[in-house]
Amino acid sequence: MKYEDLDRPLMHLFMHIGKLLNDRLRSALGEGGIHFGQVRVLVSLMRHSELTQRMVGQGLDIKPATVTNMVKKMDKSGLIDRKRDINDDRIINVTLTSKGKEAANFALTVMEQIEDEIRSELSQRKIDGLHPPLERVRNTLGGSDPSI
Repeated sequence: MKYEDLDRPLMHLFMHIGKLLNDRLRSALGEGGIHFGQVRVLVSLMRHSELTQRMVGQGLDIKPATVTNMVKKMDKSGLIDRKRDINDDRIINVTLTSKGKEAANFALTVMEQIEDEIRSELSQRKIDGLHPPLERVRNTLGGSDPSI
Protein backbone atom coordinates (compact mmCIF):
# COMPACT_ATOMS: atom_id res chain seq x y z
CA MET A 1 0.00 0.00 0.00
CA LYS A 2 1.26 3.46 -0.88
CA TYR A 3 1.97 5.78 2.02
CA GLU A 4 -0.04 8.64 0.50
CA ASP A 5 -3.09 6.36 0.29
CA LEU A 6 -3.16 5.72 4.03
CA ASP A 7 -5.76 7.63 6.01
CA ARG A 8 -4.15 7.07 9.38
CA PRO A 9 -0.55 5.80 9.15
CA LEU A 10 0.47 3.70 12.15
CA MET A 11 3.93 5.23 11.97
CA HIS A 12 2.51 8.66 12.82
CA LEU A 13 0.67 7.26 15.81
CA PHE A 14 3.80 5.53 17.08
CA MET A 15 5.88 8.66 16.53
CA HIS A 16 3.34 10.83 18.34
CA ILE A 17 3.04 8.41 21.27
CA GLY A 18 6.84 8.22 21.48
CA LYS A 19 7.12 12.00 21.50
CA LEU A 20 4.45 12.35 24.18
CA LEU A 21 6.13 9.73 26.38
CA ASN A 22 9.56 11.30 25.89
CA ASP A 23 8.23 14.78 26.68
CA ARG A 24 6.46 13.55 29.81
CA LEU A 25 9.52 11.64 31.01
CA ARG A 26 11.94 14.48 30.25
CA SER A 27 9.79 16.96 32.14
CA ALA A 28 9.20 14.77 35.21
CA LEU A 29 12.77 13.50 35.37
CA GLY A 30 14.15 17.00 34.92
CA GLU A 31 12.37 18.03 38.12
CA GLY A 32 14.55 15.46 39.88
CA GLY A 33 17.70 16.58 38.08
CA ILE A 34 17.94 13.40 36.02
CA HIS A 35 18.76 13.43 32.33
CA PHE A 36 16.34 11.41 30.21
CA GLY A 37 19.11 9.31 28.64
CA GLN A 38 20.45 8.17 32.00
CA VAL A 39 17.29 6.47 33.21
CA ARG A 40 17.81 3.06 31.63
CA VAL A 41 21.37 2.92 32.97
CA LEU A 42 20.26 3.90 36.48
CA VAL A 43 17.43 1.35 36.52
CA SER A 44 19.66 -1.41 35.11
CA LEU A 45 22.28 -0.74 37.78
CA MET A 46 19.55 -0.75 40.42
CA ARG A 47 18.53 -4.23 39.26
CA HIS A 48 22.03 -5.66 38.87
CA SER A 49 24.09 -3.63 41.39
CA GLU A 50 27.22 -3.82 39.20
CA LEU A 51 27.71 -3.96 35.45
CA THR A 52 30.61 -3.42 33.11
CA GLN A 53 30.35 -0.56 30.65
CA ARG A 54 30.30 -3.14 27.89
CA MET A 55 27.35 -4.95 29.49
CA VAL A 56 25.47 -1.65 29.72
CA GLY A 57 26.03 -0.93 26.04
CA GLN A 58 25.16 -4.41 24.84
CA GLY A 59 22.24 -4.92 27.21
CA LEU A 60 20.60 -1.59 26.42
CA ASP A 61 21.67 -1.42 22.75
CA ILE A 62 23.73 1.73 23.23
CA LYS A 63 26.85 2.41 21.17
CA PRO A 64 30.14 2.05 23.11
CA ALA A 65 31.16 5.69 22.60
CA THR A 66 27.75 6.86 23.84
CA VAL A 67 28.03 4.63 26.92
CA THR A 68 31.52 5.98 27.64
CA ASN A 69 30.37 9.61 27.43
CA MET A 70 27.22 8.95 29.45
CA VAL A 71 29.04 7.04 32.17
CA LYS A 72 31.72 9.74 32.45
CA LYS A 73 29.03 12.40 32.94
CA MET A 74 27.16 10.25 35.45
CA ASP A 75 30.40 9.65 37.37
CA LYS A 76 31.18 13.37 37.37
CA SER A 77 27.68 14.18 38.68
CA GLY A 78 28.04 11.63 41.49
CA LEU A 79 25.40 9.15 40.29
CA ILE A 80 27.76 6.25 39.69
CA ASP A 81 31.24 5.01 40.51
CA ARG A 82 33.51 3.70 37.78
CA LYS A 83 36.37 1.42 38.68
CA ARG A 84 38.82 -0.51 36.55
CA ASP A 85 38.60 -4.26 37.06
CA ILE A 86 41.45 -5.50 39.24
CA ASN A 87 42.05 -8.48 36.93
CA ASP A 88 41.66 -6.75 33.56
CA ASP A 89 42.48 -3.06 33.15
CA ARG A 90 40.37 -2.89 29.97
CA ILE A 91 37.16 -3.56 31.90
CA ILE A 92 35.37 -0.75 33.70
CA ASN A 93 32.86 -1.76 36.37
CA VAL A 94 29.99 0.60 37.12
CA THR A 95 27.95 0.82 40.34
CA LEU A 96 25.41 3.24 41.74
CA THR A 97 26.34 5.69 44.46
CA SER A 98 23.82 6.57 47.16
CA LYS A 99 22.88 9.63 45.06
CA GLY A 100 22.47 7.30 42.08
CA LYS A 101 20.19 5.00 44.06
CA GLU A 102 18.01 7.95 45.02
CA ALA A 103 17.91 9.05 41.37
CA ALA A 104 17.02 5.51 40.22
CA ASN A 105 14.23 5.30 42.80
CA PHE A 106 12.91 8.69 41.69
CA ALA A 107 13.02 7.57 38.04
CA LEU A 108 11.18 4.35 38.88
CA THR A 109 8.50 6.35 40.70
CA VAL A 110 8.06 8.63 37.67
CA MET A 111 7.85 5.66 35.29
CA GLU A 112 5.37 3.88 37.56
CA GLN A 113 3.15 6.97 37.64
CA ILE A 114 3.14 7.23 33.85
CA GLU A 115 2.59 3.48 33.47
CA ASP A 116 -0.35 3.65 35.90
CA GLU A 117 -1.82 6.56 33.98
CA ILE A 118 -1.63 4.63 30.69
CA ARG A 119 -2.99 1.43 32.21
CA SER A 120 -5.89 3.26 33.85
CA GLU A 121 -7.37 3.82 30.40
CA LEU A 122 -7.20 0.14 29.36
CA SER A 123 -8.61 -3.12 30.64
CA GLN A 124 -6.16 -5.88 31.55
CA ARG A 125 -7.46 -7.82 28.56
CA LYS A 126 -6.59 -4.93 26.23
CA ILE A 127 -3.16 -4.57 27.81
CA ASP A 128 -2.46 -8.29 27.40
CA GLY A 129 -3.60 -8.02 23.79
CA LEU A 130 -1.34 -5.05 23.05
CA HIS A 131 1.96 -6.66 24.00
CA PRO A 132 2.34 -9.25 21.22
CA PRO A 133 1.62 -6.94 18.26
CA LEU A 134 3.71 -4.11 19.72
CA GLU A 135 6.61 -6.51 20.29
CA ARG A 136 6.29 -7.70 16.67
CA VAL A 137 6.43 -4.09 15.46
CA ARG A 138 9.52 -3.45 17.60
CA ASN A 139 11.18 -6.61 16.31
CA THR A 140 10.28 -5.77 12.70
CA LEU A 141 12.06 -2.45 13.16
CA GLY A 142 15.18 -4.26 14.38
CA GLY A 143 14.70 -3.96 18.13
CA SER A 144 14.61 -6.55 20.85
CA ASP A 145 14.01 -6.84 24.59
CA PRO A 146 16.84 -5.27 26.58
CA SER A 147 18.98 -8.07 27.96
CA ILE A 148 19.72 -6.32 31.25
